[in-house]
Formats: sequence, structure tokens, C-alpha cells
Amino acid sequence: MGELSLPEQLALTAETVEQNLAHGDQVHAPRPIDHTAAFRARRAAVAAGDELTAAGYRVDGLYRRLLTVWLEFSAMTAVDHATAAAFTEEVVGIVRRHGGRYDGWGGFLVPPDPA
Repeated sequence: MGELSLPEQLALTAETVEQNLAHGDQVHAPRPIDHTAAFRARRAAVAAGDELTAAGYRVDGLYRRLLTVWLEFSAMTAVDHATAAAFTEEVVGIVRRHGGRYDGWGGFLVPPDPA
């Protein structure tokens, strides 16, 4: 499967937010969101990780599997439509500047407070 365009990534993000809403997620509540990206070279993954760290993300892992170097990173954030679109656009831009392919994001749902 080839790399998704930014509009395709943003469409997937919107779909994920809608699925979260359908499950009762409190999308405006911050929670840890995990991201992954793939690179051909460790040097590029490290450089992307440095830029992501400067942008407020935490690098959680860097490992090689076959011919791919995987970068795992995260941030505490809400996942409402506007916030999720903004972080998707930001991380796709950073990952691509370093020759990588963004593999998406995910995290736990935040249930409503019991009344």
C-alpha cells in the first residue's frame, strides 16, 4: 500500500473522530495519543524525532524491523475534529520533511462521567 496523501490522512482522522464519538468518547478531554511513522534510515527517523520533540511530542521508541525504521511518539491531546486535524497535519508535515511515511494515531476513549 502506498503513502496516503494529506487529504487522505485528514479523512482517516475525521473518520476516527466520528467513530470515537459514536462510542461515547469525550473527544475534548486530553489523553495520551500514540503515533507511528516509518523511515528507510535511522538517521532520518532520529531527525524527525528531534523535530517532533521540539514540537512537544515525546519519542517513545525507535526500532528496526526488516528494512524499515519505526518511530513511535506520543502527546497528551484532545481528539476533537479541529485538534485531531491540526496534529495530523503537523505530524505528517514533520515526518515527510524527513522522508518518512506516517502510519497514523490512536489512543484510549474517555468515557462520560457517570451521573
